[in-house]
Amino acid sequence: MLERLRQSLALRLAIQYAAVFALSAGGLSGVLYWSLAEALEAREQSYVQARGKELAMIYERGGAALLQVRLQRETSPEARAFFVRVVRPNRESVVQSVPPDWVETQVRELPLPGFTLTQKTYTVRIPRNALRDYALATRELPDGNTLQVGVLIESRALLLAPVRRAFTVVGAGALLLSVGVGTVLAWRATRPLRAVAATARRILETGDLSARVPELSGRGELDLLVRQLNTLLDKNAVHVRVLRETLDNLAHDLRTPLTRLRGTAELAMQDAGDPAEARAALADCINESDRVLHLLEALLDISAAEAGALRLHREPIDLRLLTERAADLYREVAEEKKITLDWAQPEAVVWEVDAIRLGQVITNLLDNALKYTPAGGRVVLAVHAEARAAVITVTDNGPGVPVDEREAIFRRLYRGDASRSQRGLGLGLSMVKAIVEAHGGRVSVGAGAGGGAEFSVRLGG
Repeated sequence: MLERLRQSLALRLAIQYAAVFALSAGGLSGVLYWSLAEALEAREQSYVQARGKELAMIYERGGAALLQVRLQRETSPEARAFFVRVVRPNRESVVQSVPPDWVETQVRELPLPGFTLTQKTYTVRIPRNALRDYALATRELPDGNTLQVGVLIESRALLLAPVRRAFTVVGAGALLLSVGVGTVLAWRATRPLRAVAATARRILETGDLSARVPELSGRGELDLLVRQLNTLLDKNAVHVRVLRETLDNLAHDLRTPLTRLRGTAELAMQDAGDPAEARAALADCINESDRVLHLLEALLDISAAEAGALRLHREPIDLRLLTERAADLYREVAEEKKITLDWAQPEAVVWEVDAIRLGQVITNLLDNALKYTPAGGRVVLAVHAEARAAVITVTDNGPGVPVDEREAIFRRLYRGDASRSQRGLGLGLSMVKAIVEAHGGRVSVGAGAGGGAEFSVRLGG
């Protein structure tokens, strides 16, 4: 439990918040206390300065005699509480009025033969105790003498003690309240993070990739983080499912040629030694090896293209040249299947591409169209330019591609229901998509005008 509290982000945030609050409140209280103390001192000093100014004016009008008379005539306790003295530069007193509690009497006894002599000494001393402070003010008089005025006042520390206690009590209560409220608020604010941690722990402990973080309806950053994390988990689940399907298909496609390769080799070993039979077996082994190598090379090319590592040697070229080469290559195949192969390319479409890689795209699409177009059908290969884009289309009047498979057919090793009977690796359209996207374009499939399929490659735009 203690370890969980130490690891709690909410508690750490609350403590940090309380620390900042305490520092801020302490600083503010210190400033207020200092300001109050300064105000009290200024008020007391102003009181003494006013008394000094009054007495200085009397001295200037009538000198020391008039000042002495004025001091003797004052009988009010407030006036008698002031210490007043006029001193010459040599520190000799000219006028002096001392409050009774400023006079300290010291008795000294001198033993003499037959009696004791008592001697009293009077000393002017500012009273010192914890309950009283004093305020002093001096003024230079026109004749060079100095007027000194002082008065006892209540101790500022004593006056400010209730303020200090109030600051301490209120500050401690506010600090405890801030810790409690801050913990509650931080606990609520970090609830999405705890849900994320719990979901991650569940996935790690159970391997349940369907686990999701409970989403909240808020619009805060943490709520957005939860929604984005769930979206990421959804995409990862799709990728894992596709990867499993890919591995299953890859295992199936590799098992067939490898089984044939092994079977052919075993037959060759069992043969009585006929060189012709051995050469035929070796030829079959080479063909099956080429099939496996072609599959692996295609997978490597697709992975490189998807990772952005496929090297492209771009150069400006008229795309009609690539479509004509592909048409020439497959013309005999089309004639054998009694399929009409047409191409529409009304004008030159010059684009900067890798001629070899884009040629692979066109031949793959053309091979795919001829494979699924029935005898007597028609395949059209077209190139045209649009605003800041070049478009290559391959249209057939075969069975078409079901709507629910139009995204899936571009995945690696995917074989739709209509293609199960056709020989192939299931990588042609994956290769097309990877190469087109490496060129910065996109490929899509839709319904052709004659009910078949229309594959469209758009470069740019």
